Amino acid sequence: MKTYKITLRPESAFGTPLAGDTLFGHLCWALRWRLGEAGLTTLLEGYTSGLPFAVLSDALPAGLLPRPSLPMARLRHLVDPKDRKAHKRLAWLPVAHAALPLAEWQQHATELDKAQSTQTEIRTQNTIHRLTGTTGTGPFAPRQVERTAHAPDSLLTIYAVLNTARLAADTLAQALTDIGTSGYGRDASTGLGKFTLVGIPELHAWPQPAQARHALTLAPCAPSPALLDADDCFYQPLTRFGRHGSLHALGGQPFKRPLMMMRTGAVLALREATGNTPKFHGRGLGGITEPISTAEPATVHQGYAPLLPLTLPAA
Repeated sequence: MKTYKITLRPESAFGTPLAGDTLFGHLCWALRWRLGEAGLTTLLEGYTSGLPFAVLSDALPAGLLPRPSLPMARLRHLVDPKDRKAHKRLAWLPVAHAALPLAEWQQHATELDKAQSTQTEIRTQNTIHRLTGTTGTGPFAPRQVERTAHAPDSLLTIYAVLNTARLAADTLAQALTDIGTSGYGRDASTGLGKFTLVGIPELHAWPQPAQARHALTLAPCAPSPALLDADDCFYQPLTRFGRHGSLHALGGQPFKRPLMMMRTGAVLALREATGNTPKFHGRGLGGITEPISTAEPATVHQGYAPLLPLTLPAA
């Protein structure tokens, strides 16, 4: 497995956050249209058995990593209650400091600057009743929706762990280009979710601290308990109410079964410090044996997340 650093340039606002597991679903559809159903089926072989062909991170502001979901007391760092709001805004760490012990991260934590910032916009949408030629009640009533706009010329980074023996980096780049052209997430048909692929160089390795026993997740994750020391893991829960895209979105049952996961930024404690942190952790969800969809029993959901090695002080 190789890790690639994918750089994207947003070309429009987004109706759906660029989360790793949601983007993986879009990737499957893009590969379905490029390689055919048989090609996608081949790629998904072993997906729920710990053999993913690709694991995608969230789209992160270029050059930054998310702050871990970790209480400061665990780092023996106490924050004055009057400063807690300001402290929470320091939610990002420059990648250049990723090799530092976690206890020193807070000294380098930062907010998003103007060149990387996002803004939530509220827009009013209307659906025209074709029989009356106007709006109305129920599904035809005007409604307000949120969308996220990125600062001009801002860049996003996705870390992809890829089995290049099964899916070439060039094919992944083509599929992401297809997604960016057609649009990602909600209201893509109205112009939202457009982006341009800027580059996809290989990231040879994250800095590997000696005897690193902890790791930071860069996407929502469904953990594998047998591999973790649960008493030393820290995370925030996330419930995914997934729904199908493309052709399956037009069926009578587009919704999937709700899934409980860890939010991005979880701190996982591996049972053994091998000196070589795995590139990803988690489980592939769904499939024929444990279906998460009645519309398409073979549906899978990315429960894997790329990992960043961490050095966390002993409790």
